[in-house]
Formats: sequence, C-alpha cells, structure tokens
Amino acid sequence: MAATIIHSADILDFQPVPHPQSVDPNASVPNPGGLVTRYHPEVGNMKFRSLLFPNMHVMNLHWRSQKDVILYDSSSVDTININFHLAGRLDTTFLGLSRDLNMTAGRHNLVFSPEGGDINRVAANESLEMFHLSLDKTFFSGLLGCDDRWSERVQENLMHDRPFSGIAGTVEITPRMQGLIRDVKQTCEAGAVRNLMIQSKILELLALQIEQFRGPQRPQAVAIPAADKEKLHQLKCFLDKHFLDEYSLSELSRICLLNEFKVKKGFKELFGTTVFGYLRKLRMDYAERLLLDSSRSVEEVSDLLGYEHAQHFSIAFKKYRGINPSSVRTRRMLA
Repeated sequence: MAATIIHSADILDFQPVPHPQSVDPNASVPNPGGLVTRYHPEVGNMKFRSLLFPNMHVMNLHWRSQKDVILYDSSSVDTININFHLAGRLDTTFLGLSRDLNMTAGRHNLVFSPEGGDINRVAANESLEMFHLSLDKTFFSGLLGCDDRWSERVQENLMHDRPFSGIAGTVEITPRMQGLIRDVKQTCEAGAVRNLMIQSKILELLALQIEQFRGPQRPQAVAIPAADKEKLHQLKCFLDKHFLDEYSLSELSRICLLNEFKVKKGFKELFGTTVFGYLRKLRMDYAERLLLDSSRSVEEVSDLLGYEHAQHFSIAFKKYRGINPSSVRTRRMLA
C-alpha cells in the first residue's frame, strides 16, 4: 500500500503548540512543560512536551504512527535543528544535503536546512520518541566560536546560508547525554529555577554533541590565499598607524575588503594574534613608551588612549603587562 503523503503543517501546527523548528518568543505554549495530546486520522497519535526560551525551543515528541506516512515541509527555517532520537525509526531527506539522515533509537545529529523542503518517512505502527532542539542561528553561531576546522566549516555555511549536517550520518547518544535528556524530562522544579536548570542542561548537551562532531583531531593551519594575505598585511599596516582609533570588525572588514570571517580567522592565522589583540598590544606598548619617555601622568596617558577613567586604563595595563602603570613611572624616575 502506498504511503500517505501529508504536509507537516497539517500535523505539527496544532495551535497553540509552536512548530518544532520555531524559536518565536511570542509563541504561546499551553501548560508549559505539560503533556499535550493530538490525534490525526492518517498519522496517528502524537504527544508533545514543549518549552520555549530565548533563542531556544525544546520539544519532546512521542508518535505512534497509524499508516505508512510521508511528511513533507516546504517552509523555510532560520534555526539549527537537533534530533536526539530515542525510539523508532525516522528517515529524512533534507534539501541541499547529499545523503538522507536515517534516525534510529540512540542516535543524534544536527541540521541546518534554511530552504526547508525536508521529507520525513515513517512506517506504519512505528513508535517514535524524539528529543528535539531548535536554536536561533545567530545564538548558535555565537556559542560555537571558530577555534577548529569543524567550527570553521559550520560558521562559513551559516554565513552563506548553506545547508549542512553536523556529521555525515548519525552519532551515538552517549550515557552522559542520555542522563541530561532524562534530567530535562524529569525536572520537577518550578518557575525561574526550573527554566535555568533546563537551559543549562540543554547547553551542556549541546557542548557534548559539538565535542563529538569535532572529534579528536587537533586544529590544523589553513592555507591563506596570496591575495588575502596581501590585504591582511595592508590591514596590519593601517592598524600600526591608526591604533588609537576605535574600530568594529565590520569596519575593519570594509577597510581591507575581506569579509569578517576572513579578517577574524586569517589575521590570527597569519600574525599569531587576533586583530583586536594586536590593537591592544599596540596601544599598551605605546602607553608604556609614554610612561617611560615623557612627563605625562597616568591620567594623561589614559586620556590619550581614549579611556574614560584612569582606573580602567590601569586595570587593562596591568592585565597586559603584569604591573601597574604607576610602577612604570616609578621605575622611570629611579633610572
């Protein structure tokens, strides 16, 4: 018998239950954290527990299928979607990914598929359970950083809105991950305490997942194109002359005609420090020269470097050089 083909909006948009891939802060959740049950004559029984936090949507879904079903979704999404598959089998095709994700019990993966168009296939009489997370794209990018090859690949894909999965295929849910999922499902605290506990466990769960995706490989140097190297050297020369001015990453990017990712990663790869770390070095070295070679006070040097309060300058200088600026002045006078 042919599978029943249904648009997921007809199944998953049980108002007022939010779509699993939504992180809309204005969406309402009836009985937050409580069980919501729905039945569809073609799809079968579904039970949801859904929680919305800033930048994050957590849903625990139980589904007992009634017939062979193909669910398709044509809506575009701007979220990172993670499935910790706890029971049953779900086979999904994502637009833009080269292979299907065949989710079985005890496996997980992460997907970014901005154009939507995913197709989910479920056999009749299948009992599924999914612990599903949706994260705001910008929020996820900020958490991830860019310190290894896996993270670099993900950040590039996010910047260009290219679909990707965390890893080819799926990965095993570890006992520690299972414990965190169980803790979230069984949390009995109320109010703000519960919200903080759940969000902290979700972030820990995400950290464990990313650690698996990254693997044991050490970060490797990435070749920088000659044209990009020349632009980064020009940027370094520019900073050498204008280090007392304030710049954002986007402004520096426009100055050297490279995107922010290349400025951030390429500068560190080429010069061994971040672009803002280099600016800090130039400013603190200049401050030390002023303290050693002139009669300016600490307050005057602080003003020259653009600090509103001399105390803030003193803290920054000590963090960089390991001594207070006043000690530098004392050393100059005793020399």
